[in-house]
Amino acid sequence: MIKGMNSSEMQKNNRTLVFKTLLECGSMTRTELAAGIGLQKATITNIINEFLEMGIIAIDGDGAAGRRGENIYLKLDGIYTMSIGITRKDYQIEIFSLDGKQIKHVRHQIRKYEDIHRVVTGLKERALELVNQFGKQNILGICLAVPGLYIRRKTDGKDMLQVAEFAQLSQVDIHRELEETLGVPVLMKHDAKLAAYAEWRNAKEAKEDKNVSLIVIRSRGFGIGAGIVINGKIVEGQVGIAGEIGRMGINYNGKRNQDECMGTFEYYAGTESAVRYMLERLYEFPDSVLDEDSTYTDIVEAYQKRDPLAVYAIEKMAWMLGYGIANIVYMINPDCIILGPDYPEMECFLEKVRQVVKQFVHPLVEESITIRYSALSEDSFLLGGYYHVLEALFKENLILEKIRHITEEDILEETASKTVG
Repeated sequence: MIKGMNSSEMQKNNRTLVFKTLLECGSMTRTELAAGIGLQKATITNIINEFLEMGIIAIDGDGAAGRRGENIYLKLDGIYTMSIGITRKDYQIEIFSLDGKQIKHVRHQIRKYEDIHRVVTGLKERALELVNQFGKQNILGICLAVPGLYIRRKTDGKDMLQVAEFAQLSQVDIHRELEETLGVPVLMKHDAKLAAYAEWRNAKEAKEDKNVSLIVIRSRGFGIGAGIVINGKIVEGQVGIAGEIGRMGINYNGKRNQDECMGTFEYYAGTESAVRYMLERLYEFPDSVLDEDSTYTDIVEAYQKRDPLAVYAIEKMAWMLGYGIANIVYMINPDCIILGPDYPEMECFLEKVRQVVKQFVHPLVEESITIRYSALSEDSFLLGGYYHVLEALFKENLILEKIRHITEEDILEETASKTVG
């Protein structure tokens, strides 16, 4: 027994450990569970019987690949988590099943001059609709992903958002407003950190070695944020700003102060920088399909067709991105760097970034680092919100308590329905 932990706490920990193992590994036999988590078979059997009474597992057949023994797997229909994310460009809401499958996705594009209070009102209304649709009691937890600069203030306990090119977001306490509207606690986390954790949980590199260090670089609009995961832990920093690489200076001559971004990594390598590069040389390329009103998406589409002006703009952004990554390599020396879906997912773009990194990083260091795109099909920061909710529930040993409440409510409703019938 762990020192300072009584028998009741130990039993609670064991139940949570069995549940977490089944959730992560899928179906297993009792023997595999006992060997995998170091518990006696009798303890495993008692926990499985308890789960059967709760109605959250099913048992069938012999083990996979000819192994003897019944396969045990979780049965968690009708239990969910919710992820919410907001950026200068849009807000998104995702409902996940408890095994991480996407159930419902909502996205609202934010117009350039749309009032932030109207945006937040719309977000709250849509989130409340989903909570009512899936049942507040059936949603185990909600995570709000916010862009940086996200500072956790320790002096007064109030968090602060200072988002490049989205100063409006600082005018509202979106976290508090969501909690008041939905009537439940909402976890809040920097979106790049959530994205990095989702990538780590699914990275082939981490499956081979849990000590792998990983960085995810994203640019959801103007700014650049990064999430850093080392040994399976998100790097937070003293006030939570670890990974705010967009504020890193890469041009000494770029005039700036704490509220301006000229001279910074995000000014030169954020996705919106491609628009600025395109406009700077627009009249030198009269045959280009691009014009004064072209967006970043337009430039990427033209780049795919090898429009010369688009190639110039995107490759200049790629050069600046690679230059910043070279600095990051020497600061953190990660095993893997993953570029978010905001950058063009094309081999020619990735190769340009790699070439620049090679120019500034020692060959023995450069060859030890993988630079690649995400392998996830869904948006990683929303998936990261799903994992963050689960980790919080596991840490506090609350997940089974919440699920038990749901299953008991279902049994009561079923009994009442039969009585009325």
